Amino acid sequence: MRRPPWPTLALAGFAAVACRHKPPYAPGQGPEPPELLEASARQIEAVQVADARVVLNRLQRGKLAFIAMAPARFRGGVSFAGNELVTLAFHEEGYALRYKLDAYPQGFYEGPPDGCAVRALLGIDIDTESLTALVLGGAPVIDQPFEIVKQKWSRKHGYEALTLRNAKYVQELRFGWVDGTWQFVGGQMWQRDGNKTGRRLWTVEHTSLVKEGDAYLPERTKVSTPGRRRDNQVAIVYKERNIDPAFAKQVGDGGDDGDDGWDDGADDWGGDAGGDGWEDEGGDGWEGEGGDGWEDGASGEPAPGGSTPPADGSTPPDDGGAPADGDAPTEPEDDDDGWENETGATCGAPPADGTKKPAPSAPKSKIPDVFFLVPGTLQHRGDLCK
Repeated sequence: MRRPPWPTLALAGFAAVACRHKPPYAPGQGPEPPELLEASARQIEAVQVADARVVLNRLQRGKLAFIAMAPARFRGGVSFAGNELVTLAFHEEGYALRYKLDAYPQGFYEGPPDGCAVRALLGIDIDTESLTALVLGGAPVIDQPFEIVKQKWSRKHGYEALTLRNAKYVQELRFGWVDGTWQFVGGQMWQRDGNKTGRRLWTVEHTSLVKEGDAYLPERTKVSTPGRRRDNQVAIVYKERNIDPAFAKQVGDGGDDGDDGWDDGADDWGGDAGGDGWEDEGGDGWEGEGGDGWEDGASGEPAPGGSTPPADGSTPPDDGGAPADGDAPTEPEDDDDGWENETGATCGAPPADGTKKPAPSAPKSKIPDVFFLVPGTLQHRGDLCK
């Protein structure tokens, strides 16, 4: 007689229980929303990344180099084999873009600040201030005033989730427990639809946080936005990072291009891209890592604090329907009717205890020259974002 498969089922049940994460606090002793919101603030004021690996939509790979400065200044570009593909600069007065790929006519574009310029660089829909916040170790947070909708610990993924909403958007911020502190590790944003979540705008995930100075910064960042059949996705692996760059010390006189690694010439990267310039690879593992499971959403490495990394940025099924198990939720977990357990707390004013999230730095009197681009030999094509 065939034996019933009880041992196998028992082991499977044990594994499911073992994968659940206990919160790092006693019942009723979790962090207050102001503490988490403070942890969402940027951790550094400026950064220079001379070498990072970027993977677009799981196949196209290139080198990413950039500089960024609070509150919303950025200059960066993607290259392959020493050839410039696309370079973007933006600041509080506008953006400039040198574009040599084929999704738009090649040329030089400029206009007022607009998130569409970020899409031209990285292929994702995220605004300029959100991109700057992410690379400076913070979280893009919706505008005030907003409400605290709910807060809970995710036993499945091992993070504290704080859900906010304002008149236009709904946002979930996720925080990991790292060396006795709460650190931003990811989140999602939706277009608000009445009292429910509407269309998802983006998902962000930080993994492998490392301490640099007084900051905890990710070794990898993945951002995805909805696509026609599957998510558009950009993943960045940092190879080196300078959190005390020379250009940030020169803001008093407008900056200097001498030692910042950037050149305002026609071609920072040495030659034309030729074709689309991207390295196309059939595999979806990271180069040199033999498929570590991070890019495809598997839990192949521990998250901060010993938990498995959130899988919320993984690829949804090609049919455009609901994500498979382990993929990004389309709305906050366990939120069947959109907004159960509402607190009604308004966060447009400082908390009652007098603490408040640090305000963004005021723009400097002069924007450093390094955050401007010149067209070089490229044809001037006006504003890409009109």
